[in-house]
Amino acid sequence: MNLKREINSTRRGYLYALIATICGSLVYLFSKAALNEISLPAFGFWWFMLALFWNTLFALHPKGGFSVRLFTRHDYHNLLLIGIFELAATVSFYIAIKITDNPSVPSFLRNLEYLFVTLLGILLLSERFNIKTGAGAILILAGAFVVSFRGTDSLGFMNATALMMLISTSLYAVRTILVKKHIGEMAPVVLAINRAIFLFLFSLLFIFITGDSIQIPVKAFLNILAGSFVGPFLTSIFQYSSLKYIPASRTAIIQSTTGLFVLAGALLMFGSLPTPVQVTGGLITITGVGVMMGKRTKSHD
Repeated sequence: MNLKREINSTRRGYLYALIATICGSLVYLFSKAALNEISLPAFGFWWFMLALFWNTLFALHPKGGFSVRLFTRHDYHNLLLIGIFELAATVSFYIAIKITDNPSVPSFLRNLEYLFVTLLGILLLSERFNIKTGAGAILILAGAFVVSFRGTDSLGFMNATALMMLISTSLYAVRTILVKKHIGEMAPVVLAINRAIFLFLFSLLFIFITGDSIQIPVKAFLNILAGSFVGPFLTSIFQYSSLKYIPASRTAIIQSTTGLFVLAGALLMFGSLPTPVQVTGGLITITGVGVMMGKRTKSHD
């Protein structure tokens, strides 16, 4: 009975990770469509206000899992720390989406996060370094370089999109380690609401600083409405939920394929594709994640 329950829990974790991956790919598409029309502060104001709305509705449901009654001061400190890293990482992420020509490029570069998660695990959690880890790391870095490379006459790897994604993924990696450490103490919806609050307040602050108008075109609002539902709401909920049932390494392998979904979506929505070189680099990063996480996945079976 325990074995059957464990198998069902594992399947549920994989399903949650797959749903999070598909929803996450839509974030790149809807956010890019909206950011093509409006400023980043106005985008953040509406995107995270709606994210807060969706998550609050979910929290009000009897099975939503929202509760802070038993939270200690230590828990609030953890929420503050996680929120700060979420804020810095997410702002960098959407800057990359804003300035990129094709959203599939930052989606492939997002795989750098799994490299940083692994390195932090080795440095902070005393996880073992082996040949597969090293080979996977080399593949991810090589793939990221290929995705970002724009010729010998440009800055190569350190173009603006790559730089923003490098900052974003390193900070997201810290967030992932913190969330995994405390996921048993905080419901996924609490973490999702915490993230939405931090980002909405930050966007509101920048609205006042920049003087940007919160009036946006209807088309942009519809893209934000859809994106905020599948992104800060569904993606966050299912991503955090998957970590309750399967190791972060398994979730990483599934979510590393996000770029492939974005690739197809970008063709349908924008009629554009990244260059063959960028696609090749993206596939190399996915292979790197699989190689790096493969040994860990087997060890948990």
